[in-house]
Order: sequence, then structure tokens, then C-alpha cells
Amino acid sequence: MSVIEIIQFTTHPGTTSEALQQALELLDRELENIGGFQNRTLYQDAAAENGWLLDYRWETLTKAQESMSKVAATDAFTQVMALIADPQSMSMSYGTPV
Repeated sequence: MSVIEIIQFTTHPGTTSEALQQALELLDRELENIGGFQNRTLYQDAAAENGWLLDYRWETLTKAQESMSKVAATDAFTQVMALIADPQSMSMSYGTPV
């Protein structure tokens, strides 16, 4: 069973789902290279204007928790972060199978 990682964030006004998806697809390739990444789904947050939820699936909790530091220096990560209005307000939650 997969470990889930939920990331909640807000983009700059006018950021389209297409632009966000394109940037995330580049990041997905980086995540695939580090190992443990299974898949990702993007959702628009129904309760927040310009709000989004990312549902990542990972092989292990450790791989999920270490992923950001492993891709933080990549151009793909920089492109995604450029779309985020306030990186300090991002939240991450992890869920493990029971």
C-alpha cells in the first residue's frame, strides 16, 4: 500500500491549471529519478480561491519526507515554486496505511 503526501498551497492570481500541470509534470520526472515516487494527482481546492491540493503516492514515508530536499535545487522545482503565492503557507501532511 502507498504512503500519501498531501500538499496544500495557493498560487498567484491568474495561474491556470494548465500552467501548474505543466510545471508539475517536469517535477514528476525529477521525482521519478530519485525513486519511490508512484504518482500524483492535482486538485483545485473548493474552499480557497487559487488554492490547490496535491496528492502524491510514495513507496515509503522516508522517501516521501526526503523528496523535497532531493529536488529542491532543480529547475523543475524552481518553476513550480515560482507559481506559488506564499511558500511559507504551504502545508504537508502524510498518511500511512493501517
